[in-house]
Amino acid sequence: MKLLKNIGFYLLFLVLIIALCSLLNLLGVNSTITNFILLIFNIALYLIYGFKTGIKSKEKGFLAGLKMSSLMLLILIAANLLLLRQFSISSIIYYTILLLVGTFGGMLGISKKKEEN
Repeated sequence: MKLLKNIGFYLLFLVLIIALCSLLNLLGVNSTITNFILLIFNIALYLIYGFKTGIKSKEKGFLAGLKMSSLMLLILIAANLLLLRQFSISSIIYYTILLLVGTFGGMLGISKKKEEN
């Protein structure tokens, strides 16, 4: 049940960020800036979710972060393929960065948990 809750929060956050970037594009802000904002918010979100799953895991925080970020990436890739119907090398680099950030967040979470004990 908590997994569905996390996915729901991720989808809600993603929709809000896309709406914000669309609004910025309508106001005349450069699309490069809005894409950068989207990247920064996604990196922060993956780091936070990886950190949270790392704290909750009993051991191997990197694996917990990897699983959570992989699940979120599947959603993002499916949305990309359904809406844009394109897949490029820059997309693969973007998804790899997000996967690594989520894994790193899991590693930070498990190390934070060990420091507290």
